[in-house]
Amino acid sequence: MNRSSVKLDRRAFLRAAAGAAVALPVVARRASAQSKPTISYWNGLTGADGKVMDELIDQFTKETGIRVEQQRIPWADLYAKLQVSVPAGQGPDLALIHTVEVSHFANDGVLEAIDDAAAVGKGFRGDEYLPSTWQGGLYQGKRYAIPLDVPQHILYLNVKVMRDAGLVAADGKPKVPANREELLAMAKQITKGDTYGFTIGTLNPGKYTWGFQNLLWQNGANVYTPDFKRAALTEPAAVEVAEFWGAIYAQHKIALPANANCRDAFIAGKLGMWIAGSWNFTGLREAKVDFTVAPVPRLFKQPVVWTMPHQFTFPKPKAADAAKRDGAWAYMRWMSDHVAEWTLRAGQVSALRKAHSDPRITSDPVLRTLLAQAPNWQGGQPTPKWVAAENLTRPVIENVYIAQKPAAAAMTDLARQINALPD
Repeated sequence: MNRSSVKLDRRAFLRAAAGAAVALPVVARRASAQSKPTISYWNGLTGADGKVMDELIDQFTKETGIRVEQQRIPWADLYAKLQVSVPAGQGPDLALIHTVEVSHFANDGVLEAIDDAAAVGKGFRGDEYLPSTWQGGLYQGKRYAIPLDVPQHILYLNVKVMRDAGLVAADGKPKVPANREELLAMAKQITKGDTYGFTIGTLNPGKYTWGFQNLLWQNGANVYTPDFKRAALTEPAAVEVAEFWGAIYAQHKIALPANANCRDAFIAGKLGMWIAGSWNFTGLREAKVDFTVAPVPRLFKQPVVWTMPHQFTFPKPKAADAAKRDGAWAYMRWMSDHVAEWTLRAGQVSALRKAHSDPRITSDPVLRTLLAQAPNWQGGQPTPKWVAAENLTRPVIENVYIAQKPAAAAMTDLARQINALPD
């Protein structure tokens, strides 16, 4: 195929993806009427954390009188929708996005720059935040975002499943795999009938790019070369990860099918070891699942833990509205002042350091584990092409997962597609 025939325009790529997204059903809610301004707020908090956000918004509205119309949209659809809605003057007053999206939305003119003096005037100071999260709000030296929290991976262990497989220590606690070989051996011991030993991901694990990225980073690989000029997925370390990705389901048969709901399987006692997001643990407690957690195991060269901090942003409005902007600032300030509640109830470690010493947080075994992973945190590369590359990655790694394409050939094809993206 002629290279020019497959070269993609990144904005067109995202606009095309948005075609269906703008029509997708969303989880929308409206707070009770008050006399203060109403702000629109889009985010991708569609899990248990979204329910917590609903409750906090109700509390915010009750205390301030400012109404918040929240739309909770699956992340991929949210980004596609922002890409087309904001230029059309139909974007929200406030959006919560991941750090890796800051660069491309800023580059595309979707986000409004935040004046440093204005941020300080509203009480947002960089020295109060985890440095990587504060730096993540910058693009080409300008600030476009204020961080909220640090979603991350963790290893969940289903106590009953592990006990039934004979994988508990003398104290009754589940054993924790120290490396890839131990994980595979333990997973094979667990897997029986419709019960599986290990999976990484929440929904549709076959195309769970965040899990694939976590493994790439553990093996010293990445999506792009350090200068972001070309894909690095044909490097041996990346191919080795793809081979592991393709083996856990198709070869070892220890992982859930590509289109499974991993969370439901874990709750139902059909999954023993599960690497998934920190945002799941409060929901597991509500479901009264007997589980423990451990740091993400080192499956390759280094014990890297995937993170994707959330950032508050101001999409560019069609016309300035000082009352709405003040309302958005007030909500961000209120959330930052109540961020310990967010951490405790939603399971997301705060980007603000002050909450980390809250005794309610330090006494929680799951939150302690999440905080202890901090030295191993890593995030996506700060290039405007990251999101487009991630969209291309999903179907490719799914084909590897279900053994429709060999790992090396798939990585070569994916690298070709990524290299065809425009700068």
